[in-house]
Amino acid sequence: MHGHTSSSRRRRRLWQFAGAEFDEASWALRVEGQAVALEGKPLEVLHELLLRAGEVVTKDELLDAVWPGVAVVEGSLPTAISKLRKALGERQDNIIETVPRVGYRLTCSVRIKSIESPLAPRFTFAAGDAVPGRKQWRLAAPLGDTGAEDVWLASHDKTGERRVFKFADAPDKLRALKREAALARVVFAGLGKGAPLPALLEWNFDASPYFLEYAYGGRDLIAWANDAGGFAAIALEERLTIAARIARAVADVHGLGVLHKDLKPANILIGDYEDDRAVKLADFGSGRLLDDTALDSFQITNPGSLDADLGKDEPRSGTLAYRAPELTGDAMPTVKSDIYALGLILYQLAVGDFGKALAPGWEDNIADPLLRDDIRQAAEGDPLRRLASASELAERIERLDQRRQDAAEEARRAAFLAEQQRLEERRAVRRPWVRAAMASLAVGLLATSTLAGVALYQRNEAVKAGQLSQASYRFLAEDVLASVDPARAGAAEETLVQAITRSGGTIAQRFRDRPEVAAYLYATLARAFDLRSDFANAFRYYAAADASYRQAGLGDSAEAVNARLQHAGALALSTQAGSLDRARALVSAAQQTIAARGIDAPETSVWLNSALGMIALAGEDVPASQGHYARAYQAARRLPDTFSERQIVNFGQRHAFSLLRLGEGPEAERAFRPLVNRMTRLAGADHPDTLLLRLNLAQSLLVQQRYGEVITALDALLPVMEQRLGRDHRHTLLLLSARQQALGSAGRYSDAAADGERVWRAASQKDGPSSFAAVAGRADTGISQCRAGQLAAGSANISAALAALRQDMAGRGAMEDAVEAALADCFIQMRRFDDAESLLRGVDREKVAQLIGDQNFSALVDLALAEIALGRGNRNRARTLFDAANGPLKTTQDLFVKNRVVALQRSLH
Repeated sequence: MHGHTSSSRRRRRLWQFAGAEFDEASWALRVEGQAVALEGKPLEVLHELLLRAGEVVTKDELLDAVWPGVAVVEGSLPTAISKLRKALGERQDNIIETVPRVGYRLTCSVRIKSIESPLAPRFTFAAGDAVPGRKQWRLAAPLGDTGAEDVWLASHDKTGERRVFKFADAPDKLRALKREAALARVVFAGLGKGAPLPALLEWNFDASPYFLEYAYGGRDLIAWANDAGGFAAIALEERLTIAARIARAVADVHGLGVLHKDLKPANILIGDYEDDRAVKLADFGSGRLLDDTALDSFQITNPGSLDADLGKDEPRSGTLAYRAPELTGDAMPTVKSDIYALGLILYQLAVGDFGKALAPGWEDNIADPLLRDDIRQAAEGDPLRRLASASELAERIERLDQRRQDAAEEARRAAFLAEQQRLEERRAVRRPWVRAAMASLAVGLLATSTLAGVALYQRNEAVKAGQLSQASYRFLAEDVLASVDPARAGAAEETLVQAITRSGGTIAQRFRDRPEVAAYLYATLARAFDLRSDFANAFRYYAAADASYRQAGLGDSAEAVNARLQHAGALALSTQAGSLDRARALVSAAQQTIAARGIDAPETSVWLNSALGMIALAGEDVPASQGHYARAYQAARRLPDTFSERQIVNFGQRHAFSLLRLGEGPEAERAFRPLVNRMTRLAGADHPDTLLLRLNLAQSLLVQQRYGEVITALDALLPVMEQRLGRDHRHTLLLLSARQQALGSAGRYSDAAADGERVWRAASQKDGPSSFAAVAGRADTGISQCRAGQLAAGSANISAALAALRQDMAGRGAMEDAVEAALADCFIQMRRFDDAESLLRGVDREKVAQLIGDQNFSALVDLALAEIALGRGNRNRARTLFDAANGPLKTTQDLFVKNRVVALQRSLH
């Protein structure tokens, strides 16, 4: 914080009442135009009464405000009131009314004048002077941009160490110091050593000059630029890096409910070392707490000036140039008013001029459209349209390079899609003619009558395709899209999905004479709801499609069989009670139809293998599912005229996921990465299919125990998935399950339990307490609780998950084995060795390993059995079991398992 003069005026209040004036800036009282000498405490009492003129201010409130945290003698407050009355004059005793046994009230009318006056130095300090009360420290130079010279850089006489002292000489300034100290303590209590503030080392609130003593935090932003030779010598990317760090620092303090209210270059400090450009925020003297319960949380005394409800006369913000537009009126400072200042600082760093304002036409100075949009949204005049958080601004700046690449990729994708659309249009034109063309090539030259028959067939196929297209278009235009018009919809707020759901009921009536069209539309809607995980509607429309195909006499057609196979895949995927058996029955019936009718369409083969793969996966036969998915993927890739590239990518996703379930993490990662890139190019980074692939890629890292990478990836993905798919979508819950496992393995058990509980409760509400997701979520919650030492709660949750699972299961399955193994781990910690061993005795290690994608599961069972043996005193058996477990688990990155291995090894050797 070097000396600057960008702001050289101070805003103050002049209180006028009953012939007297009280000037906050000079802390002086004048009565009838004459200065009156009065001690500090009576003036502080007067200030409190003026702040609440006309109200009764209780004795306790006055004591807390004027003597905070100090035990005072009983007569201190009456003495101060007496001196104040005497100063106001004998004729004006009634100005201050005593309210018996309650407090005091100012009875006269009060006027307030806001005055801006030049700032003059408040102290007579000079460089070389000793710091008052700190004789070993010497003042070096004043800092800041106000001209008040109340902030000084100092150095130690012997060591040369640098520190910063902030001084005050009057009670109002002392209040600001106390506010700043309290806020600094809140930030350090909440963020620890990583807090983006200089460390507050000492303070003096007992005698004037009062001061705060800080560790040296670096040069302010303006000095940093000047010392580098000006902005021209600092690359734009380095300036943007600093801007991102500033936004991160502000986001950190906002996260604790602290507002700065005076963000500007002079209050932002940059570390002195090239390899440590740490950003620190200075001068919280104008700061505010959004929620004063934070003080109680950290056991910090309220200095009396941090109330969450800002007084009507308290300045709304600091330096005018960086003040958000809404604060010129009566609006309260908020997180968004700090963000406005960040937007302006970002603009100034980008253009390389701290004197620049966001005047009309400022956009012309920013060539990068993405950066221009970031500044616009951060410094938006309307706070409702401004960026919601400093962290969002930081992330935008940090990802600027990636966003530029994404924008370029989006342009390439648009060109690619245009080309794909052209090819699709060519395919659509060719399809009605392909079969006839193939036949003519096969038989060679035919008679004219035969050629005429082929032409007639081609014409009929084209007519049928055109009729189907026209009927589908009219349904979409008239029954779906038009119904979103409030004049025709059931409610003005009806969404497109709601309109589709409602208008689906009109298909039967509109196409009662065209059941083949109805079947096509029903199947289309079923697939759409299937993709949204809305299985209830998906199953309803799959059934309606099947009925319509049969009504049209097409029940044994390839199209009808394909729809049934897709229905079977959805049933297996839903994990609802009895759905797997229904899926198997549908596939069995479809296979009979395929054989009886001689259906050899390659498309049907793809859907058959896809359904069989889904059923095998749900039935815990992961190797079989991998084989089916591989065949479906390979066949689909050979049918570019039948399957779009997006569908081919989806088949590839299923194949890669089967590798994931087999615990082949590196192979799964290699399969998923190109699929993510292809789907991003096709549909965008936040398309549901792309989001699922990004989740799967993170899961492949999870299998490889790369927990830090997983947590980072899923933290970034979760808000996008919640926005695009919904909080309770099965893919959102799947993400939370994966993050829960990573958090638990990294030792963050409370966070892991929170994710597990959210999955459990959402899945229970959506699909029932015995659904796969609900059982897994509750079991995961219990596992995290047991790992955290909450053994009673953890074992209760795992036991409840196990009971819900058994209620709807016919026969033992890998899921039951996995939950029992988890419960056994909890029982071992509770020293219930018999119960634990009983649970582990029947576990199918191979099936569970495939279910959870962990090839080391068998070693984990051996580890648990070794702990049981040791607990019973059988050291030889424990050593044998431990030797079997130790090899596979030597490289584990799971913190809980690693600690168990170390503890067992120490006990046995």
